[in-house]
Amino acid sequence: MSNGAIRLLRRLGWGLALLLLPLLVLGWSQVQLWRLEVAQAQAQVMRQWLDTPSDTLLQALPKAERNPYLPQADRRERFQREVDRYEAGLGGQSLRKVLAVTSGLLAVLALLTAAGAWLRLRLDAWRALRSSEFLQQHMTQRWRALGKWLVLHLGLLAAALSLALLYELSVATSRVAEGGLTVLFIVLPLASCVLVCLQLARRLHRRWPLVLDQGTSFLGRALDRDSAPGVWRWVEGLAAQLQAPVPDNIVVGLDQGFFVTSVPILLQPAGLPLAGRTLYLPLPYLGMLSQAEAGAVIGHELGHFRHQDTERASQTNAQFSMMRAHFSALVGHDEPAPWTQRPTLWMAWQFLHHFQRAVLHWGRSQELLADQAGAAVGGQRLFAQTLLRIIALQPAVDTVLATCGGQSIDRALPGYLEHHPLQVGDEVLGAAMAHPFDTHPAAASRLQALGVAPAPALLVAATRPPGVEERHWFGRLCTGGRAQAD
Repeated sequence: MSNGAIRLLRRLGWGLALLLLPLLVLGWSQVQLWRLEVAQAQAQVMRQWLDTPSDTLLQALPKAERNPYLPQADRRERFQREVDRYEAGLGGQSLRKVLAVTSGLLAVLALLTAAGAWLRLRLDAWRALRSSEFLQQHMTQRWRALGKWLVLHLGLLAAALSLALLYELSVATSRVAEGGLTVLFIVLPLASCVLVCLQLARRLHRRWPLVLDQGTSFLGRALDRDSAPGVWRWVEGLAAQLQAPVPDNIVVGLDQGFFVTSVPILLQPAGLPLAGRTLYLPLPYLGMLSQAEAGAVIGHELGHFRHQDTERASQTNAQFSMMRAHFSALVGHDEPAPWTQRPTLWMAWQFLHHFQRAVLHWGRSQELLADQAGAAVGGQRLFAQTLLRIIALQPAVDTVLATCGGQSIDRALPGYLEHHPLQVGDEVLGAAMAHPFDTHPAAASRLQALGVAPAPALLVAATRPPGVEERHWFGRLCTGGRAQAD
């Protein structure tokens, strides 16, 4: 989603529009009822005047009906014609009254659904910020519920607006001879608003529930135990050291960082579905790290599964990331959404905005716990060194991948680093590791939690040029070599 779209949805005005649009339709329905009452009252006054002509009765009529120069016979004929037309159209008047009343009631319900969804959203976000258990157990339920509330709100608003438009069409068709069809110039543009609301409601109804039931796809290749026994023995040894579960799948790829997830994955380009716990190993980084450093960062990832609460937190982060991706798909990347859709999309953005605070709050503590697992593999200093090296490598890896598209990256990346040596400055210390699901704290915060200072010796080790051993150890491991001690 573009920054412009985000700025657009941040505007409070679109939130107020959620309330103003139903209020406008409600006000319109009240005006329609008032018009019915006025017509009834005028017909009653004309009927009384026909029985007993009186100047007092004429004062209760509009100015056009009080023309003092109009002969009484002509006035009587005119009033009789108006009364006859009113009585002939009593059926239409009753129908229009039902349309106006029903439109007003639906507008009130649309207003209540918008206000109720907003209040529920803020209350749930407040509770999620104070309880990680509430966040993990209820976030996805609340996201699904929000989708239903938004569909209901759009349906009620479209129905209320449709009935108000039918009222105007009924009036227009009853006054065709008097040019009543000119109201179509107002009705037809508003009918397009009804269509847009219904289209968005249908879109949300079909796509909203699917986001959490679908997995995600990555480019990569699964390593089975037969093709890479050394890698599996190595990872199993790390898991045993940490008393963490062994992953069900190990995947190598190019375009992601290190991560583990329990979210179902569709592995491309083979279209291979993977279920259970998956460990993803990025080949560009593996060729730039020593085996000990790679073991430390894998220890961090396995640490997410060492305790049930950390595994649930990891799943929550993954689900939140899919919610964000789903919202980006709804909003679009190029053209802004039609103005009639923006209030509804604003509500979805507010959910993500407020729940993100809770996700980041609890995710930070879970990441720091996983850092302790990474430090348990080779020590705090080694993990801190690995952390800084990976973050410093991120821009170089992204640049080389964009240039060569993954072709011969094992040679292209070292060549790039010869001309662009790694550096660790304030920018790196303030940055975070890339991750498709989790949001990591800044490197400086993580080093502080580990009790490791960014001393010159640590920075030199983190920014060293890649050696020959670093470029080849993982290849030997894949072909069955024994994992080294460090």
